Amino acid sequence: MIEDVRFSIAEINIVVHATEDKSIILRSLHDVLSVSEEKFSSVYLDGHFGNEIVLLTANIASPEANALASKIILSMGSIDRIHLSKFFNKYIDEKGNLYIRLDKQKLCQGKISLFDIDSIRIRFRPIRKYRPTNNLENYRRFFTLNE
Repeated sequence: MIEDVRFSIAEINIVVHATEDKSIILRSLHDVLSVSEEKFSSVYLDGHFGNEIVLLTANIASPEANALASKIILSMGSIDRIHLSKFFNKYIDEKGNLYIRLDKQKLCQGKISLFDIDSIRIRFRPIRKYRPTNNLENYRRFFTLNE
């Protein structure tokens, strides 16, 4: 991982619909991304049509957040990494937080791929530094690792 790209925390949010199996999603997160099921808390909600929705949330502290970011980037296909590099301003906010949405269905198949709809949302918060940083350029280099 590039030395200049470090994260203080990774926040994972997943919406599990009534037609999905929560245990399969959690097992896939463990198998593919090495995120333990015990890290997740569950909130049960009612969906638009009265169906049950489960909101899974986990906070992964540094250095595990850094390892998670590296694992995601290095496991992505080159097309997704190129997309992130070209459009990285779409994936960050004004505070330098990095937002990545992964395809929930493909993750359950053991693959890591970007996807915007019904996805696994991960927010990586950068470690705040007292000196100015160039997070945008550091992220661009991070996305193009091993190309």
